[in-house]
Amino acid sequence: MREAGRQLSEQFGSGFLIKGGHLGGGKSVDLLIGREGEREFAAGFVPGVSTHGTGCTYSAAITAGLAQGDFLEQAIARGKEFVSRAIREHFAWGKIHALNHL
Repeated sequence: MREAGRQLSEQFGSGFLIKGGHLGGGKSVDLLIGREGEREFAAGFVPGVSTHGTGCTYSAAITAGLAQGDFLEQAIARGKEFVSRAIREHFAWGKIHALNHL
């Protein structure tokens, strides 16, 4: 993740947020890599929950934070917490486990 992020950042002259939610382990760690260095955004991994759509929700939450005037790192941190809370507080409807975005 780090090497890919560094290469992308150098090639395009921009920061990149690399998601790590599918890497397994006890935590979901995302990396923001750019000219200023690296920053990790971590949350506990919740097994057994369908996380389909969380990337789109995460990017929308980051965009909303930026629109509200947050700096990039703050918007990412708030977006990560929003999505992580939605995963933790998911609801089960029969055999369907869905996110609780609201």
